[in-house]
Amino acid sequence: MSILYDILKICVSIIFNILNKLLAGKLPPLGSATVVVEEENRYLVVILPGKRVVFPGGFMLWHETPQQAAEREGREETGLTLQADNFIAFYSLKSTGWHNMSTTSFAYHAHVIGGALCNSIEGSACWMHEDELRKCLTGHSVNILDDYLLYRERNTDAA
Repeated sequence: MSILYDILKICVSIIFNILNKLLAGKLPPLGSATVVVEEENRYLVVILPGKRVVFPGGFMLWHETPQQAAEREGREETGLTLQADNFIAFYSLKSTGWHNMSTTSFAYHAHVIGGALCNSIEGSACWMHEDELRKCLTGHSVNILDDYLLYRERNTDAA
């Protein structure tokens, strides 16, 4: 099922990019949001098809703030109810081909306030230690992790 969902996302990206081409590149980037949840030195992640590992997140709905989208996406992808409490950073990602879209992404720190860990249509939710996680992440997700660690350090120093 998650492979079908991945194919659907690629199809939507292709259609969006065709429409953008027809409109002479005038479509704005889509908004997305993600959460970084750390508990007991482990991070909440989703393993996507092809063994890709990401932090929970996805596209914003029209009526949502980035923080609300981060919480909703976290719940949809992991089964856990999350509370996003602090903004970490934002990222502009330029489309690199027909299979993906330009996005502006917002990352938040969050913590679990309820629910039960479960898989979703997108992939398998699990907890990973940082050393294991770093081996699995791609460039964008590594940037999010590094920015989170800076955020954590600043907040630890302030406390």
